[in-house]
Amino acid sequence: MKNTFLIYFFTAIFLLVGCGEDKKTVETTKKVSSDLMTLSESQLATLNIKFAKPERRQIVTNVYLNGKVKSLPNLSATVSSNIEGKVDKIFVIEGSIVRKGQPIMTLSSMELIELQNAYMTAESETDFSTIELDRQKELIKNNVGALVDLQTAEAKYNACLSREKTLKAKLDLLGISITNLQDPKNANVVNAVTIESPIDGYVINLPVSVGVLASVQTVLAEIVNVSELHAEIYVYDKDIDLVEDGQTVEIDFVNQALATVKGTVQSISRSIDPETKAIEVHVTFKAPQGALVLPGMSVRAIVLNKYKDVTAHAVPLAAIVQEEDNFFVFGTESAVGSGKLAIKKYKVNLGNKDENYTEVIFPNDISENFTIAQNNVAALEMQRKQAAGDE
Repeated sequence: MKNTFLIYFFTAIFLLVGCGEDKKTVETTKKVSSDLMTLSESQLATLNIKFAKPERRQIVTNVYLNGKVKSLPNLSATVSSNIEGKVDKIFVIEGSIVRKGQPIMTLSSMELIELQNAYMTAESETDFSTIELDRQKELIKNNVGALVDLQTAEAKYNACLSREKTLKAKLDLLGISITNLQDPKNANVVNAVTIESPIDGYVINLPVSVGVLASVQTVLAEIVNVSELHAEIYVYDKDIDLVEDGQTVEIDFVNQALATVKGTVQSISRSIDPETKAIEVHVTFKAPQGALVLPGMSVRAIVLNKYKDVTAHAVPLAAIVQEEDNFFVFGTESAVGSGKLAIKKYKVNLGNKDENYTEVIFPNDISENFTIAQNNVAALEMQRKQAAGDE
């Protein structure tokens, strides 16, 4: 009796354990098979789903940025006078093309007249001090002069010579020759100074008129050379890794019907603007042939970022299924034309991407016959869920 009870007891335990293992096996099979499904090629044709091998291709990422045209520092000029004077004549108008050294206007100046008078006085004093210095040297040589008188004459000569040179430098800066001032009796004193263009370019601003009294702080004209310009474009920190020095940039003029031109990233700012929270990138470019591009114009910059060494496979963006933070593709190793395809859902990681394609990285190697669904993956996901529910 006792042996019979033990037999029934262990038999019951064995049956319970066996049922549990069968249940786990069923659940495991269902979990594994939930990522698998089999569809006929006619079904795929009805769903308009096409399979193709993942290809290796160059990924091009376009970054679209906004900015403004600016002139290069050495190709723009703010013209002013080195001496106060009244505008006497103006030889250009806004929009005029000027060459370096070309007269823009003249200023009549009382200060200029006084400066020339001061130079002639300094020159005369230098001549007199030279004679006195030579005389003191001769006295010392003959032992009849005092050393202190020689030192005084020498100091006065040096002071006069320094003043003469200083005044001459000022006149040279104003473009006034001292040749006509050498003879005080026949001196040709000039009463006007000519303002010349410091660069080649266009006159874009002429804020003065005849009769205006101009000081050294007065802006007489603004000139810009538009043969070479640069665009100041604004990049946010999320895209800054896609921009680098020497990169090619396409410049599109937003409000102008002008051809797109190509430029080059010259420099990237190393600070973030506290107001716009953007980083300034400077791109040099040449204006389209025959077009007038001026500072202040709005532009859109397209930064072309090419990844030449693609190590992963690329598939269309339409082939990706996203579930929260995970990405999947549907693939098969079944040969096309076999009638039915065993399709499986694979988890992948994404790499670089552009407007149409993305790189996919598989956890394991794939076979040469492996193909991926290129489109309508939402329909495949619906079929997979339905097949999982039936199982």
